[in-house]
Amino acid sequence: MDDDVSKPFQFSLRKLLLFVAACAVLFGLLRVLWLAVESAREAARTSQCECRMNQIAMAFYNYHDTYGCFPPAYVPDAQGKPMHSWRVLILPYIEQHAVYNAYDFDEPWDGPNNRKLAGKPFSDLFHCPSGPHMGNSPVTDYVVIVGPHTAFPGSTCTSFDDFEDGRENTIILAEIADSDVHWMDPRDLDFHEMSFGVNDKGKPSISGPHPAGPLVVFADGITAYNLSDRLRPETLRALITIDGGEKVVRDEFEQWDDWTGKFLAE
Repeated sequence: MDDDVSKPFQFSLRKLLLFVAACAVLFGLLRVLWLAVESAREAARTSQCECRMNQIAMAFYNYHDTYGCFPPAYVPDAQGKPMHSWRVLILPYIEQHAVYNAYDFDEPWDGPNNRKLAGKPFSDLFHCPSGPHMGNSPVTDYVVIVGPHTAFPGSTCTSFDDFEDGRENTIILAEIADSDVHWMDPRDLDFHEMSFGVNDKGKPSISGPHPAGPLVVFADGITAYNLSDRLRPETLRALITIDGGEKVVRDEFEQWDDWTGKFLAE
């Protein structure tokens, strides 16, 4: 009689184990599917981010064609304090003539008139699609590096002839994570205050949400590249300066695959 009682229990236990195994397989398949979908979505967002950064870089080049130099990082007031950002100066080159014409250069970027322009829909151009700032957010995810010997030394501007290290070895535009920079604010990454480690969580740095690393644009073309967080600080520093005379710069950078962020040899 004990054997008869145990059989239903044993049968139920086998069914339970099979059910658990089936659930585990199903969960694994769903996870793989979810990861594939997320990977495809991130690839699309990264591509869109690249397009936005390339559009900004194209505005730099068109500005250079007009004035013989890149826009200055900022336009100062009479006391030398930053008053207007390069992002305002390139408005005519991103098909925003109306916003540019409405902007008042006689008042600060956050003056009563200019504040009205903060939430213009076009400002999505300054947003990374993978980042937290979308819609009407006035915060930008794209910055330049400001300081001596960079492509954007401050209130003065640089031309192609100033890139002694080679335009292909000089970053002119970069992503920054957790940004609090208003797109009209004449504020960017400061060469003297930033970290030269990629995705440094302790200090302002070139950083972003993409698995392959934050995107940057070099001065030699309209193409955004991912920077691996394995890039050596001294190499990144060299990629930011225009006349440091470093010999090994882009060669090291090109050892990484743009999407995976890993060494090609791995």
